[in-house]
Amino acid sequence: MAEKRRITIIGGGVAGYPAAIRAVRLGAEVTLIEREALGGTCLNRGCIPTKALLQSAETLSCIRGSETFGVRVSGFELDFQAVMDRKTAVVERLTKGVRSLLAAKKIRIVSGTAEFLDSRTIRIRETGERVTSDHILIATGSVPACPPIDGLESSGVWNSSDVLAMESVPSRAVIIGGGFIGIEYAQILKVFGTEVTVLELMPQIIPGVDREIAATLQRHLVRSGIGVVTDARVVRVSAGVARKNVLYTSEGRTEELETERVILAAGRKPDFSHLGIDRVGLDVSKGAIAVNDRLETSVPGIYAAGDVLGGIMLAHVATAEGNLAVKNMMGANLPMQYGTVPGCIYTRPEIAVVGLTEEKAREESDIEIGRFYFRANGKAVIMNEIDGMVKIIGDRKGGHVLGVHIIGPHATDLISEAVLGMRLGMTVKDLAEAIHPHPSLSETIMEAAQAIGD
Repeated sequence: MAEKRRITIIGGGVAGYPAAIRAVRLGAEVTLIEREALGGTCLNRGCIPTKALLQSAETLSCIRGSETFGVRVSGFELDFQAVMDRKTAVVERLTKGVRSLLAAKKIRIVSGTAEFLDSRTIRIRETGERVTSDHILIATGSVPACPPIDGLESSGVWNSSDVLAMESVPSRAVIIGGGFIGIEYAQILKVFGTEVTVLELMPQIIPGVDREIAATLQRHLVRSGIGVVTDARVVRVSAGVARKNVLYTSEGRTEELETERVILAAGRKPDFSHLGIDRVGLDVSKGAIAVNDRLETSVPGIYAAGDVLGGIMLAHVATAEGNLAVKNMMGANLPMQYGTVPGCIYTRPEIAVVGLTEEKAREESDIEIGRFYFRANGKAVIMNEIDGMVKIIGDRKGGHVLGVHIIGPHATDLISEAVLGMRLGMTVKDLAEAIHPHPSLSETIMEAAQAIGD
């Protein structure tokens, strides 16, 4: 019997632990090294805890608006400690589940900091243990980025992880960064009672999202009482005894905001500083680990997946990359496909996108656009969730769907239809003619497709 192929995976986040499971299923012997908590950023400090807080915020919002549905509620209050306790319980439940799943697959878990000795050997810094394998997957994730702003590191600024550990709700917060992390935190804090201002460096919030969709969300945020300033360059953050000041410029003006808390949400950067990659000569010339379309690095036998690549920093992308990497380690020769990756933002209303933005599509094709607004959808009216729309971008010549952009209720669930359809090469006509259930939110996709050509 041939000896099992040995694979070492560095990092137990959403790229690493699913890859470990997949590798075992493919017949490999797997060692998983994690220096912190299994589940990585997503499970412990990102996707899961933030969505738990968003669910509490949404529940509070629903109670406040219950009279719309003929339900009068009195005597309710926000128990912030209970909110945070529930967030922690959700995380603990899921991390225990990950650990149990790995144990069931007989995956060896090593706690400690991994560093390369050579292209096949890893040393655990804390214990000196050496792990030798046939292939290595780097899945060490990312850390919050820190832009060069005067006073940022010395003024007690919170990063996204600090928000998840807060003991009380601040009265006032300035959020530096209007990407999906910053906007989600803005909505959470606003519902909990914080006065919030978001400062975004780029001309629109959620940079990279279709401009019309981002503008729709910004209008909603402003209506809800959240301050939003785009084209805002933060110059300095200074700390007083009880307050902090944020100095910024926008449209030629200099403004200063006084606040209780400053939250840095300016994105994330690949984290590989502890690996000793200079010992093996990995290409990191662009600030991330470089790989080919098979996810193999510049060193044969070493692969990488997830945020450490510096590409699309989304949990589901990391999982797909990790799974593909171990398939290729085990003999496949498959390229990673990024054309139908969905992006999801768990604001209220939610945003979900796949494919090209209108701006990008116009550069590449002769396009036509169909829109359908949730205010005209029966299910949305029943739910009293009428903000937003579905926007479908089609290729006029071939009829294929180039992009689908949704802002509205349950957008992050609705987008799966578009993702699957685009992956299978569907046309706008296919979407328009597919019978959808009624009343349902999914009808908005059909209606948007039917609107093309009207």
